[in-house]
Amino acid sequence: MTTLKELKKLFFSLKIRRKKSEGNNNTTTIHLHGSNGFYIGLKLILWRKRRRVFSFISAISGCLLLLLFSSVYFPPPTANNLFLPRHSSVVKGREALEYNFEAMFQVPASGGNLGRDLWSWSQSTFYYGCSNASKTFRTADIKTLPDRYLLIATSGGLNQQRTGIIDAVVAAYMLNATLVIPRLDQQSYWKDTSCFADIFDVNWFISYLSRDVEIIKELPPKGGKAWIPRTIRVPRKCDPTCYETRVLPVLNRTQAVELTKFDYRLSNRLDTELQKLRCRVNYHALRFTDPILKMGKLLVERMKMKAKHFIALHLRFEPDMLAFSGCYYGGGDKERAELGAIRKRWKTLHASNPEKVRRNGKCPLTPEEVGLMLRALGFGSDVHVYVASGDVYGGEESLAPLKGLFPNFHSKQTIATKEELAQFSSFSGRMAALDYIVCDETDVFVANNNGNMARMLAGRRRYFGHKPAIRPNAKKLYKLFLDRNNMTWEEFSSRVRTYQIGFMGEPNEMKPGKGEFHENPDSCLCQAKGIETFEEKNRKDAVKMSDEYQSIEDPDWIDVDYLYKIEEFMSD
Repeated sequence: MTTLKELKKLFFSLKIRRKKSEGNNNTTTIHLHGSNGFYIGLKLILWRKRRRVFSFISAISGCLLLLLFSSVYFPPPTANNLFLPRHSSVVKGREALEYNFEAMFQVPASGGNLGRDLWSWSQSTFYYGCSNASKTFRTADIKTLPDRYLLIATSGGLNQQRTGIIDAVVAAYMLNATLVIPRLDQQSYWKDTSCFADIFDVNWFISYLSRDVEIIKELPPKGGKAWIPRTIRVPRKCDPTCYETRVLPVLNRTQAVELTKFDYRLSNRLDTELQKLRCRVNYHALRFTDPILKMGKLLVERMKMKAKHFIALHLRFEPDMLAFSGCYYGGGDKERAELGAIRKRWKTLHASNPEKVRRNGKCPLTPEEVGLMLRALGFGSDVHVYVASGDVYGGEESLAPLKGLFPNFHSKQTIATKEELAQFSSFSGRMAALDYIVCDETDVFVANNNGNMARMLAGRRRYFGHKPAIRPNAKKLYKLFLDRNNMTWEEFSSRVRTYQIGFMGEPNEMKPGKGEFHENPDSCLCQAKGIETFEEKNRKDAVKMSDEYQSIEDPDWIDVDYLYKIEEFMSD
């Protein structure tokens, strides 16, 4: 088809020929008459072409005016909706929102070359766990008084109960009492009928702590009859003086006391000897039973067969978790109705303010957000990820963006058979223990939250060589995730790496005494003498970032009261 440009050239050549041919003979004149007709026709065609171009330009101008009008009277989706997955809604039937990732925010498949080792810290070998008692520590055979027994009833899930067991040993030591093996919570949401000996090696527990505290399996009968101890519930963060005034007088009168709902009932700040006792219990005495250890090691071996290095991700995104937190993820009326119904189980909860909760960094990251954070930190699509989680809210649709970023996606259900998991699958505590082992043995541990398991593992990984443990700086990342479609990937990833300084599990990134002791067991961390490490030179920046993280912990998300509620909510 003849273009407008070609028609213009033809029109110009005919115009020149017409001027040159004036004054010639009749034959030429007759010829030019024919040319003149063609000239007029060509001029008509050119005029029509121009008219079409003007019409096209007018149409484009009209569309732009219409777009401007709609942007004024029909504002874009709310910021909350930006947490929906890229190409689908979080939950079936949600308010859908398509992202224009092709514009600027293009997520690369590669993590890039950041000039550092992603899988370990270069200076971690200069630090080690140290929890041995000093020579001045009074041993159990000298300290324990006869006919004085302390019983403990723990509360919550596996890791919350673990905190109670650890503190029970310390409480017994402070009270000069014999500890009866703690009773696990069998009444809460999980309805797990497991007892202590079903999850932990009870004989190892008693033997390892024999110099610290006398421990027995059962309360002995009194006068040939069953002994019913006096029950007490101490306040949270109860310090040694609190135990001396509240528990010791009752223990002296009755000789046997049971402390109920015992989780986070001991002060976070104790003297060094008691803190080291905490570490001996947590990192040495509490050992899983052989069947759990064997299955856990098998899961680790199968992950290592798939890749030299792998990530273990603790993904807390269950419906009850989200309902209690009061967070909103853009699911519209359906999400509000579903999570609102679950939230009504807690009669004491105040009305939620989702914007405030997320703005303060107290909401767990979505699966997609975790994936974007990891990619920005340098982990490419070829990395294998083991996911430890319960039933994710939104199911596969919620997980789809994460799986798109990391297609090598695994869980205990995908790398073990139903037959292998059969002896554990009916018990939530034992299944959680399997995940705990894999998350402990992984090269890099990652959490989308700051709950019990995340904090327990962060502390454990510090104690055993400062293995990387990534916790999200949720308060900073919240704003970044909101704005991510208004920036390039390079800018986004650079900001993520900056915000995550102090949240990666590096040595000295937290001040001594900051955070819960189980997350930051500073009294039990030692450093090789005479070594000035890279982390020490840059400690000021890391500690500053970590202090900001600590400032957002109270009261709902990180505070122990919150942790108590979220894992205990069905037990009252």
